[in-house]
Amino acid sequence: MMAILIKLIGKTLSCLPYWLLSSITDRIGRILIYIPSKRKKLLLSNLRYAFPDWNEKRRIDIASVSVSRMLEMGLFSLTYQYLPKYKKRHSLNFSLETENKLKSLKKTNKPILILLPHVCLFEAIAVSPLFRPSQGRKLGAIYRPNRNSAIDQQVKQARESTGLEVFSRKDGILKAKKHLSQGNWLVVLFDQNAGDSGTLDLFLNRIVSYTSLPNSLTKSTNALPLFTFPKRKSFFSSDLIIEEMEIGNSESVSSVAHQKLASLIRNDQDGLPEWLWSHGKWKVHSRVESRYQMIVKRKHVIEGKKIERLTNFFVRMPNWLGDIVMAIPVLLAIRKGRPDVCFTIVCKAEYTGLLKKLNIGESFIDLPPRSIFYFWKFHKKIPSHPDNYLLFTNSLRGDLEALISGAGQRFGMKLPGRCRPLLSDAFNPSKSDVDIYNLHQTRLLGEMASHFGLREKISEKSFSFHSIQRKKYKIGIVAGSSNTPEKRWAVANWVSLLDEICKRNSRTEFFLYGTMEDIKACCAIYSAVNSNRILNLAGETTLCELADELASCSLVIGNDTGSMHLANMLGTPVSVLFGPTNSTHTQPFFNSALTLIEPENSTDINSIKVADVIEAILEHIPS
Repeated sequence: MMAILIKLIGKTLSCLPYWLLSSITDRIGRILIYIPSKRKKLLLSNLRYAFPDWNEKRRIDIASVSVSRMLEMGLFSLTYQYLPKYKKRHSLNFSLETENKLKSLKKTNKPILILLPHVCLFEAIAVSPLFRPSQGRKLGAIYRPNRNSAIDQQVKQARESTGLEVFSRKDGILKAKKHLSQGNWLVVLFDQNAGDSGTLDLFLNRIVSYTSLPNSLTKSTNALPLFTFPKRKSFFSSDLIIEEMEIGNSESVSSVAHQKLASLIRNDQDGLPEWLWSHGKWKVHSRVESRYQMIVKRKHVIEGKKIERLTNFFVRMPNWLGDIVMAIPVLLAIRKGRPDVCFTIVCKAEYTGLLKKLNIGESFIDLPPRSIFYFWKFHKKIPSHPDNYLLFTNSLRGDLEALISGAGQRFGMKLPGRCRPLLSDAFNPSKSDVDIYNLHQTRLLGEMASHFGLREKISEKSFSFHSIQRKKYKIGIVAGSSNTPEKRWAVANWVSLLDEICKRNSRTEFFLYGTMEDIKACCAIYSAVNSNRILNLAGETTLCELADELASCSLVIGNDTGSMHLANMLGTPVSVLFGPTNSTHTQPFFNSALTLIEPENSTDINSIKVADVIEAILEHIPS
């Protein structure tokens, strides 16, 4: 029934004048481009990547034309077998130069592999009686079967009605190879969506995966590769462009064909809208299980080429400094695994300066202040829809931000007892036999990244600020803890500790660091310590200034806070006092000198004695 209906529609449309069909496709194209859909999002995203200098109005105008051309392609596929001969004859036009090239090609006995890009009137090749080999040879084509069996059967019959031999990409490759080896002509519609099994290369400056089938066909049959392009002239009419392909020693048939197509797109003032921009041209490593690793097969193709970070990923950083520092090694590993990705870091404004200084992202979005207009203000900050959104947070607010961003892929971790329905895909450590309570937080985040394809090793190497020199007698003190009072060692203990250190070395200088919430405790310590070699900087430094300060210390002693994680990341030796928190899960991660000081048989941090701390840090105190 469906097949009969498709034939009826095709016959009816073939009777309509071209001006009417053209008007219909143009108007539908203008309408569809303003209706939200995944296809529209992909189309505009592709144009943004390819033409970053265009304004949005121009992209929308060209996107509308591209949609119209896609509709024209569909109409041509439905109607061409019912068109009268004179209309078929004018669907593909030949210049005198092209005619002469074809005559020359027809005289040769060599098989010819015709590489045809996916443009709206590619089917015109099958219709034209002039585009045929001579001397009893035949024209064949490899096609990708349609998911709808009725449509697939109709399209197959239409192609065969023109005398074209068709070979399914699903199960007809060997037959196609035999057809070509017998001196016939074979058309391959080359595209950019070969997935993880394809060859990676650059196309319009972005990573693309294309099939190596044309390469193997030309090598096995000694076929002559021919780049063929039906350039749209008017509705249902195109001019044929054919070029023989010169393949260098380090090049392949597929790569040269893509270079020629890229040149046509770049040289067209409208970006060649008849090329199907609404298809997933750069849909490589987009599967959930391989998202965070670029797997390069046939490395020689892409080695030595400059890979630009153009594909757009968003990363939502945690809300606390310590959690951010513990997430950074995982983010750096993902960046290494995806050198083609531009990472936009989403975080609180107070952390942006430090993250820029550490150079872990290409762009940054500061989260707006909390208010009833929070999500509206956040949406206004998003320059374009990301391809992927990774959440290092575990909050509903972060999940809503990801949804508002328009990202189709929203990745995060689903901890026990948490429900995260707004994520598109979640890593559930409980289902992966991961002991979340006895695994370091960085390693746990690494397990999440591995679930989404990461293969790179997570490095423990600390950062180095080469402009900052470490001072031998400078000891940093972090006596506060902004988020958990139970993690604070008592002021009296700190005073006793500093006095004891002063007795051992009178040249030691102490610098008190902390947030605005730590000013009271730091002022109390500053006033009580019996030394004039102490400076209170609590609440006085920006995060970047704090990083410089910590990098210049010979030792930092403090509670389990973000500042201690930061000092450890900067390579400074740290001695950390733990109490109620699990040191296995949250201790500093980087490979600089680390001393953990914990109470015995207790979770009370104030059961740690001053003498215990002195004994633990003795080797780090400058003499």
